[in-house]
Order: sequence, then structure tokens, then C-alpha cells
Amino acid sequence: LRELRELRELGELRELGELRELRELGELRELVELRELGKLGELRELRELRELGKLRELRELGKLGELGELGELVELRELVELGRQRSNSLFPIPNSQTTND
Repeated sequence: LRELRELRELGELRELGELRELRELGELRELVELRELGKLGELRELRELRELGKLRELRELGKLGELGELGELVELRELVELGRQRSNSLFPIPNSQTTND
């Protein structure tokens, strides 16, 4: 086993399986380094890309109706909030005359 390890370290052993393992270890090290360096933004981007992939899968499965409904709910919520902001700016309520609606 020691000889095998020494051969691997010297680069004289080049079987595909071992090269794959080394590559995977390298990728793992890179992820750990990214985490240590505080490059969470890049990791978040990777997560967002995965989420995008999930959305595409949903679209491919024909679940557009459900996604459309969710989108409409979000837009409706945004419109309601925008309406509140506009009405508050047009008709500000004085602090002394607050009412419970």
C-alpha cells in the first residue's frame, strides 16, 4: 500500500478512476477555499442556477399554470403595496388623528 501511495504521489500511476478521485478532491478543496475566503456570492449564484434548472424542469412538466398563479399573486401583492404607498403620500394621516381601520 505504501508503494502504491508513493507511485500515485510521483504521478507514475495514471488510472482514470484515481484521476477522477483526485479531480473530485480538487473540486472539494476549491469549495472549501471559496467558503473560507467568504465568496458566498459565487456559491449563491450556483444555488440560483440550480433553482433556475428546477424552474425549467417544472416548465417542461407542464406546470406553467401553477407558476403563473404564483407570479400573479406576487404581482398582486406588489400592486397593493404600491397603492398603499401612493395613497399615503397623497393623503398623509396626521399623527394626532390616527384611526383604526
